[in-house]
Amino acid sequence: MERRSLPGIILIVLGVIFIVGQRMGIGGEGTTAAIGLAFLVAFVSTRHYGLLVPGGIMTGLGLGIVIQTRIGGDGAPVLLGLGLGFCSIYVLGAVNRRTTWGWWPLIPGGVLALVGLAKASSTNSWLGGAGQWWPVALIVVGGYLLLRPRLGPPKP
Repeated sequence: MERRSLPGIILIVLGVIFIVGQRMGIGGEGTTAAIGLAFLVAFVSTRHYGLLVPGGIMTGLGLGIVIQTRIGGDGAPVLLGLGLGFCSIYVLGAVNRRTTWGWWPLIPGGVLALVGLAKASSTNSWLGGAGQWWPVALIVVGGYLLLRPRLGPPKP
């Protein structure tokens, strides 16, 4: 694809996204996600990593804002969305490139997602009961780390 066709493609994608948003009743809260989706479409068509980073972050943040607006809450959906947006940079980069540009997005993504989960589990929201079960996750991960050498392929 030619480089000069990219602005036209971005405008078309934004227009389609805004029309769909109008039909679904999503207002200004969907603007960030729409712009992020345009960046992601541009990344898929050009494979320029510089488009994937704002695309993943803005799409995740925007979806978190939309969910926050729809179901309410105390900011947990926004934190979760932003965390998943960072993680999507790693996943989409690996899928589209068959290699990764690094695992750096997993650090802020994991931290933001964990903080969002903790925030959601500390309130009477949709993850309220999960706050009691986080020690079980520590036990499972610790057990995996201890057994990992034994679970590997058998040695000849």
